[in-house]
Amino acid sequence: MLNVMRDNLKHLKWVLVVVALAMLGYLGSYFDPRVKRGSQSSEWAARVDGQAISTQEFLQTARSQDDYYRRLLGAQYEPMKKNLKLGSQAIQTLVDRQLVLAEARALGLAATKGEISKAILENPNFKDPSGVFVGKERYEDYLGQNYDGGVAAYERRVGEDILTQEWIEVMTASARISPAELEQAWRSRNVRSAADFVFVPSSSVSFDTTVDAAARASWYQAHADAYKRPESRKVRFVVVERQAQVANAKVTDADVKADYDAHAAEYARPDQRRVRHILFKLPAGASEADKAAARASAESVLARAQHGEDFAAMARSLSQDTVSASQGGELGWFGRGAMVKAFEDAAFAANPGQFAPVVETEYGFHVIQVEEARAAGSASLSEVGDGIRRRLELQRAQDLAAAEAQRLAGELKTAADLDALAKKSGLKIEERLVSADDQAADLGPSPEFIRAVGALQPGQVSPPLGVARGLAIVACVEIVPSSVRPLAEVESQVTKDVLNERGVQAARVAARRIAASPTLADGAKSMKLDVKKSGDLGAGGSLPGIGNVPELDAVLFAAGSAVGTKGSVAAPGGAIAFEITRHDVFDPAKFEADNPALREELLRQRRDQLAQGLIENLRQSHTIEINQPLVDSVNG
Repeated sequence: MLNVMRDNLKHLKWVLVVVALAMLGYLGSYFDPRVKRGSQSSEWAARVDGQAISTQEFLQTARSQDDYYRRLLGAQYEPMKKNLKLGSQAIQTLVDRQLVLAEARALGLAATKGEISKAILENPNFKDPSGVFVGKERYEDYLGQNYDGGVAAYERRVGEDILTQEWIEVMTASARISPAELEQAWRSRNVRSAADFVFVPSSSVSFDTTVDAAARASWYQAHADAYKRPESRKVRFVVVERQAQVANAKVTDADVKADYDAHAAEYARPDQRRVRHILFKLPAGASEADKAAARASAESVLARAQHGEDFAAMARSLSQDTVSASQGGELGWFGRGAMVKAFEDAAFAANPGQFAPVVETEYGFHVIQVEEARAAGSASLSEVGDGIRRRLELQRAQDLAAAEAQRLAGELKTAADLDALAKKSGLKIEERLVSADDQAADLGPSPEFIRAVGALQPGQVSPPLGVARGLAIVACVEIVPSSVRPLAEVESQVTKDVLNERGVQAARVAARRIAASPTLADGAKSMKLDVKKSGDLGAGGSLPGIGNVPELDAVLFAAGSAVGTKGSVAAPGGAIAFEITRHDVFDPAKFEADNPALREELLRQRRDQLAQGLIENLRQSHTIEINQPLVDSVNG
C-alpha cells in the first residue's frame, strides 16, 4: 500500500537510526554555529572506552536528523524541535554504532568486497536515468566533491553499515516465534469484532473513598500474590559459541551453487517498477469543488515536471504523503498487487523516464514519475552468492556448535560437573539470576530459553539452549523463592488498588443497568452518558479513549458470541455496557496461507527487540563519556 497509509511515526527511533547511519557524510556548515572549532568543549562529542567520536561526526548526524524531521513534520517541526532533543538522539546513535561495530569485529565479522560493491551498485544515487551504474569515473568524481574523505571514507562507511546488520543477524539468530504467538498475531489482524458501548467512569458514580488501616490490611491479605517478587533461579552456564566454529564451517563454490539451484524460486522476482509520486490528498467527504482544486494542483505540477522541473524537489515541498516526501517522493521497487489498482495501472503503463497521467485513488490525486522498470526474472548467482556463502557458513557453524554442545551436555550429570567440564573445554562459566520477569535480553535468547530455565531444579542441567552467541548449557544452582513484599513497602499501591476496585464495582452496577435497558441509548440517557462505537477491532485492540479491555476482548472473540449480544464488563477506570455489532469467525485455511509471510515479519520484530536489549546491555558494560555541554547546545 502507499506510504500515506503508514503510521508516519511508528518505529521512528529505528527510522532515525537508519537515516543517520546513511547520511553521516552530509556536507555543510556545522549544525550549531555557537560551537567554536578548536574550543575544548568541541574536541570530542563522546568517548567509548576512550575512543573518541568527533564533534564533526556528531554535528553531521544531528544535521541529518534535523533534515529528516523537518521534511517529516513540515510546519509542525519548529514548535516541536526543542522537545525532540536532536543532540541526544544523535549522540546515542553514534555511541550505539561504535559499540556494535566493536562487538562485530571482535566476533570476526567483516563486510566482503562483494557485499560493498553490491550495495554501491544498487544505490539509486549512482545510477543514470536508465537505471545503469554511472561508471567508476563519475562515481569517484561525485564522492570526491560531495563526501568528506572521498571514495575510501564512503566505502568504509558502507562496509560498516553492512557489518552492523550482520552483527544483528548473528546475535539474534536464536529468535523464534511460537505457533501460539503466530496465531494470536494473525487473529489480531484478520479476525474483527465491533460493539456499541457506553463507558461508565468511576468518577461518575458514588462509592466510599475512605481507606483505613484495616481496609488496607484486609485487601493486602486477600491479594498477596499481586505484591510478590517473582521466583528466580540462580544459574551457572557455559556458551558454545557459533563464531568459534566458523573457521571449521567450510563452504565451497559448489555448495553455494547447489544451494542457489535448490532455492531458485526464492530468487525469482516479478515485473517491477520504481517510481516517485506527489500526492494531493482529498479530505473525507470532499466536494466536487475540492476534487477539482486538487486535480488542478496535480495537473499543474505534472506540467512543471514535463517541462524539466526537478521532480524530487517538488515532492519534498508539495507532496502531502509526508513519509515519501522526505525522500523526494521515492516509493522504491514494487510489483503488481502492492499498490491500489488505479495507481498500479498508471505506474505499469508508463515507461522509465516518463510521467503517468494524473491518477485519482481513494487517497487523492497522484503525479507519478516512473524511474525504472525491471522485467520479471531471477537474481543471478553473482548477485546473491556472497550472501548465500555467509548464510551457509553461519548455518554450518551453528550446526557444529550444536553438535559440540550436545556432546558436552552428554558429559554432564549434575551442576557440580560444570566447573571441570568448562576447564577441560576452555569455556568460561557465567552466572546470573533468571526469572519470568527477566527476559535475559543481553543473552538474546528466545522465550523457550526462559521457559526451559524456569523448569530446572537445583542440581539439574539443561539441554543446549539457543542464545545469541550459540548454544548455552545451563546448570541450576538454587531456586530463590518468590516472596510477598511487606505491606509497609507497598502501602501506597494497596490504597490505590482498594479505591480503584471500589470505583470499578460501583461503575459495574451502573453498567449492568444500562445493558439491561431496551437499548444502550435508553440506559445511557439517564446518566447523561453517550453511546460510542468501537470501530472494527482485532484481538487485543483498543477502545477509543479507553484502551484495551481484556474482559470485553474475551467476549467479542468468544466462539459463542454473536451480533446482538449485550452485557457489561469492568474496564480501566470504570465499567462498560456493550452490544456486539460485528463478530467474525476464524478462518483456518487463510491462517495457514498467511503463515510464512507473517512468521517472517514477527521474527524480524523479535530480532529487533533482542538487538535493542543487547545494545542496552553493551551500554551498561562499557565506559561511555558524553560531552554534555556540546550535546545540550544542539538540543537547544
